[in-house]
Amino acid sequence: MMTAPLRVGMIGLGSIGQDLVSLVDEAAPHEIELVGAVVRDLDKPGRPLPVVRSIDDLLDRDPDVFLEVAGHEGLRQHGIPVLEKGYNLYFLAVGALADPAFEEAFHKAASSSKGQARIVSGAIGALDAISGAFVGGLDRVQHTVRKPPATLLGPDEGALVTEPRDVFRGSAREAALAYPESVNVTAAVSMAGVGFDRTEVVVTVDPAVTRNVHIVEAEGVFGSLRFEIQNVPSKRNPKSGALVAMSALQQLLRIREPIAVG
Repeated sequence: MMTAPLRVGMIGLGSIGQDLVSLVDEAAPHEIELVGAVVRDLDKPGRPLPVVRSIDDLLDRDPDVFLEVAGHEGLRQHGIPVLEKGYNLYFLAVGALADPAFEEAFHKAASSSKGQARIVSGAIGALDAISGAFVGGLDRVQHTVRKPPATLLGPDEGALVTEPRDVFRGSAREAALAYPESVNVTAAVSMAGVGFDRTEVVVTVDPAVTRNVHIVEAEGVFGSLRFEIQNVPSKRNPKSGALVAMSALQQLLRIREPIAVG
């Protein structure tokens, strides 16, 4: 007998959410049903899904799980209510947890919930290796981000950049708060390993690159690793990678996989 599709309620329906809608239609129309999305603007035209204003309204559409693709503010507004209602929450806006007050409130809600909050890896990889290495002892994690200048600086200022230039050096906490749309993924790396304050981040604008490049280096008891990925930007939003929607879909599909990897 054919299993009913997993019913997913979405928080947000911006560029990543719309990438996901297209990907589900193409790759998993029988496995995943996107039942609707919580959005700020109900009157925006061209929505590919039914939209509602609140989590309570979305619950009327009977989702099995929730997926956040709305960015920091969306997670702040809707993440805790989802957990308080006992649902599993899969989320991308990890950088919102760089705010200590919200991190504490979110952790408290997740700890007391019947559901679980799970970070979606998004535009990065190697989180399983980093989290495994953390168990034995990690000494150092550095995440270097290289992006086309226009992606971070805008087209006018970006056009003036003629050679690679570091625009940020600091902790993952500082990076996530400074660049919430562009280097949010550094927060996922920090959560997998040594945390927001010990994870070192370097952000570089480089006119020679056409893709969003992430390099993660870690050292510890396990040895050392170096992970590099060159993400093709999303057609809808060059600040994000096309891999983000793919990662979100894979995370949803594995919920019902009889044999899961990682």
